[in-house]
Amino acid sequence: MTVKIKLFLLLLMTSNVVWSDAFNHGLQVDVKREGRIYAYSARFETSLTKCAAYHFLTDYAAKKELPGVVELLVYRQSAGKVKVELTADEPVLFFNVRINSVLEYTEKPFAGIAFRQLSGNSKMFQGSWDIEPNPQGSTFRYQGLWEPDTIVPLIILDQFAKNILNDKFVAIAGLAEKHKVLRTANCVE
Repeated sequence: MTVKIKLFLLLLMTSNVVWSDAFNHGLQVDVKREGRIYAYSARFETSLTKCAAYHFLTDYAAKKELPGVVELLVYRQSAGKVKVELTADEPVLFFNVRINSVLEYTEKPFAGIAFRQLSGNSKMFQGSWDIEPNPQGSTFRYQGLWEPDTIVPLIILDQFAKNILNDKFVAIAGLAEKHKVLRTANCVE
């Protein structure tokens, strides 16, 4: 077997693993770029109730378990505002880039959260998570805008943005299910 065929088969097997995880959660990710700004959206299903889904979204410290997260500090500012300092390593091309961000979250009890970057490596980063109940649990809907502050050509970032985001949302969906028992215990429905 030639090296090209072996490489093709390896890539095919790897992509099936990622897509099978995504399919299990009904994951849909869309990334579009206009100028220097990326608009992205995602949705996936979870067996969490709406209450448990909200507790998952507002458990900011649990995000330490996501791939690439190096450090995460959480500061509650008021009843509905939280500041999060995040340091993460993100794969770009063949190396990792260290990302630092200070984000402010605004909580919308049992409906979702919105966030915006106060400072960090990006020129702009903001978005929201919304929770919709469904017969099997809940649907998470995510909308975001990102303007990178990088010397990496955007044409290169285009493909990596979708792949990285797909992997991130698969990890988030898995983390939500992993902590289902803990989240459900906080809800009386």
